Amino acid sequence: MKQKPNYGFPLYQVFSRALFAIIIIFLLILLTATQGLTVIVILICVLIVLIYFIFGVVLFKKKFLKYRKQLLKKMIDLADIKGDEIVLDLGTGAGFLAIGFANFLKNGKIYGVDRYDLKYDSLASKLFDKIKINFIGNTLKSAKRNAKIENQEEKCEFISADLTKPFNFDDDCFDIILSSQFLYCLSPQKRNSVLKEIDRVLKKGGKIIFFESTSFMSWDINEIKQFLENAGYNLDTIPFVKFKRCSILYGFKG
Repeated sequence: MKQKPNYGFPLYQVFSRALFAIIIIFLLILLTATQGLTVIVILICVLIVLIYFIFGVVLFKKKFLKYRKQLLKKMIDLADIKGDEIVLDLGTGAGFLAIGFANFLKNGKIYGVDRYDLKYDSLASKLFDKIKINFIGNTLKSAKRNAKIENQEEKCEFISADLTKPFNFDDDCFDIILSSQFLYCLSPQKRNSVLKEIDRVLKKGGKIIFFESTSFMSWDINEIKQFLENAGYNLDTIPFVKFKRCSILYGFKG
């Protein structure tokens, strides 16, 4: 049987459904104690709740993957790939964007970079990052496995690195830089330094294609757009209706 890649899905969808199931089960137990419901009724109700949880997660995963494929196609169309580009995917995770773009490269190459298993400053920051940005399956091993399954391992190189520190790449070495839900995860104090690194490693005339939340807490995509426009970029924000409150920031380095 042919192996299938595992690109995961957001953990918050699992947590929200699990929390809902736990609350319902707690209420059923409470009703049992106060209203004298029979054990068999409770067991049936608990079984229904568990089935809802399992099928809810499975169905969401399929729907999420469908929308991600539509997003990938949109980003590839915007990239107008010739085949020999050198591409950087920031916060690559399980390699969905990187491997998707690699399918359209002939002599080019794509570098997928993520923090993966690097040590965190504290347990609290580790848990926060896991919940906020990590997807099930987002490991270096998973990314390499997915590339192998998709027959793109020679065009993809996955690297574990802290992207809030200077990138380990030469100046003006990338034709395209990608990201998906990466920049908004950075603290406001670190975003500008990361954007400066993006500008340093992107060639003049190179393209950026960032899929990000439009606004979230201290994040506003228009602030990033303004920062890059001040650095000489020609940019536009393109709505993507399948993911509400998200947009694609797309343009060229002038």
